[in-house]
Amino acid sequence: MLLIRLAYLSDTEALAHLFLQARRAAFPWVDPVLFQLSDFASQTQGETIWVAALAEGPVVGFISVWPPSCFVHHLFVAPAYQGQDIGQRLLASLTSWLPLPYTLKCLTRNTRALTFYLKNGWLQAGSSGQGNDAYQLLQFGTAPPACPNKLSSSTEVGL
Repeated sequence: MLLIRLAYLSDTEALAHLFLQARRAAFPWVDPVLFQLSDFASQTQGETIWVAALAEGPVVGFISVWPPSCFVHHLFVAPAYQGQDIGQRLLASLTSWLPLPYTLKCLTRNTRALTFYLKNGWLQAGSSGQGNDAYQLLQFGTAPPACPNKLSSSTEVGL
């Protein structure tokens, strides 16, 4: 059984390891030594993080969001658990707390991720950068922009 829940502080170490492992697998054109365990804390600072965890088991994926602009910053699933709809379930969890539309950036060279997002209803909204830094701006949802986020101050956030 898979649980989608807000991240706990106690998940931090497991999330850092998952982030490191998944990025090294997702970006084979980048020298793996450039990815560090400490990247998770610095790249998700201030973001709301939801995790996918096996019941009575490990965290197998996460999504981190910058709520003020409804921006999905990271979506990663541990390589051993990819292809099991975990990424889709993490994206679907956004509807319970984040207003539409959502945006994200995906490296153009990351064709597997681009295919995943387009297959799941995201639309291309622009592009920028060059070479390995070229990315596609994607958007999900056509509702009038509700961001900046209107979550109440009492809304729980992850880490």
